[in-house]
Amino acid sequence: MKKCKGCGIALQTKEKNLPGYVVDLEQDYCQRCFRLSHYGDTTHFKNNHVSNEKIYEIYSRYRDSLFVIIIDVLDALVLKDDDLLDSFKDFKTVLVINKTDLLPENVSDRKINRIFSQMVFDLNSKYRNIKAAILTNKYEKQFNEQFFSILEDLNERSVVFAGRANAGKSSLINKLLNNNDLTTSIYPGTTLDEVNISYRNYRFIDTPGLVDVNSYATYLNTEKYKLSKIDKTIRPQVFQLSEPQSYFYDGLLRVDIIPKKDTSITFYINNNNKIHRTRYENGDNYYQKHYCEFILRVKPLGTSDFSIIDQKTFVVKGLGFFKISGECYVNVHSLADAKLYESEVDI
Repeated sequence: MKKCKGCGIALQTKEKNLPGYVVDLEQDYCQRCFRLSHYGDTTHFKNNHVSNEKIYEIYSRYRDSLFVIIIDVLDALVLKDDDLLDSFKDFKTVLVINKTDLLPENVSDRKINRIFSQMVFDLNSKYRNIKAAILTNKYEKQFNEQFFSILEDLNERSVVFAGRANAGKSSLINKLLNNNDLTTSIYPGTTLDEVNISYRNYRFIDTPGLVDVNSYATYLNTEKYKLSKIDKTIRPQVFQLSEPQSYFYDGLLRVDIIPKKDTSITFYINNNNKIHRTRYENGDNYYQKHYCEFILRVKPLGTSDFSIIDQKTFVVKGLGFFKISGECYVNVHSLADAKLYESEVDI
């Protein structure tokens, strides 16, 4: 059975509207991958998530391999409170914290290294199977050298790339191999099955991304996801307040703050989207009045209450994160199906 070199799906010539369609089986890429790579066509992305059960079956076939777990840097901020690594506790693993270039420019490389070195140290006390950890960075050649050095030190030849949807697995493999054979996009669910690649004396296995039920990305359609996804270095949006205020990220997120002293809130989101603020007593009216005008919106929004004494960072997977400094009372309205995380990481 011939498979697509880009996404791993079995190729077929009978059903144009089903995954894997090609005009003839001499082609190496399915129509979906070809149109995505050449025209950015996302028409066939609907309902293309691979079930986690199927992905776990793939993992089980390679249980003696080394698992390289790719983790989006924003998800890594709450990795200690996530259950991702529980799925890999019986495998030899290497962690790759990916897309560190998304963090604001004022966050130095030294601070990034310090933050995640401490995090991995703490995780290793719980998960004894973590063999190494590495951060991606703008110095691509340096990362490649470090990565292959780790493989040599561990004497591993069969390597499975795993992790959550849209963590950047396929893109990272393309960089390591210095080609664009694997199909990539900004959308989750691009890889549909395992893809085996021979490189030097290694066997690399790309896999579909695990669906994260605690992420907004799972519940947004492709257009909303495109508008909300953070794909460039974040420019923080900072607000100072001394009286009650409500902050709106379109119809996706609302944060009410009642300060006891002077307080600030900083949002780390897609640079093209602006936070709107209004007086707290006007918050409900603003939401109702402008709901139909919001470009990005979801229903329903759940609520979470917090009392902050000094500082706290909240991570909203699939949207970004925000940090509140000062003594205040906070009410967060976020997607009820997605978990709101409190992070110990100070960016």
